[in-house]
Amino acid sequence: AHDTFKLKKLKETINLIFCIFLIFQKINTAGTSNADVPLADPGMYQLDITLRRGQSLAARDRGGTSDPYVKFKIGGKEVFRSKIIHKNLNPVWEEKACILVEHLREPLYIKVFDYDFGLQDDFMGSAFLDLTQLELNRPTDVTLTLKDPHYPDHYLGIILLSVILTPKEGEHRDVVRNRTLMLRKCYQK
Repeated sequence: AHDTFKLKKLKETINLIFCIFLIFQKINTAGTSNADVPLADPGMYQLDITLRRGQSLAARDRGGTSDPYVKFKIGGKEVFRSKIIHKNLNPVWEEKACILVEHLREPLYIKVFDYDFGLQDDFMGSAFLDLTQLELNRPTDVTLTLKDPHYPDHYLGIILLSVILTPKEGEHRDVVRNRTLMLRKCYQK
């Protein structure tokens, strides 16, 4: 049990170092022009997300279960990936992510996959969250119905999130242009 705790702490430390590396990489490549910033946009936003759980997810494995995990994407870039919950159609993640967002017009895409060792992971459904519909500084519980664009009538379950969108001050705008950064707080409960 002590080794498992040490391994978990090591993994969290590595993820934190990687996030810091990504931030510095973005800072060093960021432009300094304000030309591409819309005048009406007040600046950066911080989106705090708690991935709570899934309910009645689609079975993708032979035994009638799945090994689901969730990806969050903004602007086509992956900004978060959850841990895998094995053999469970009603997984509980309780994982937190903190994402800096520059443009609220880009929705948060949520995609759920069934992990398959050594094979391509199976798509289990997707949904999106329109960030322009969130009230600033207000914690909001969100229930998203998963869909498959190829089979829109199929019920694929739901994903439950808690979110809060907070405006950030100008110093973030000066550092990042047209990019989304990820600060990931892994496995916090």
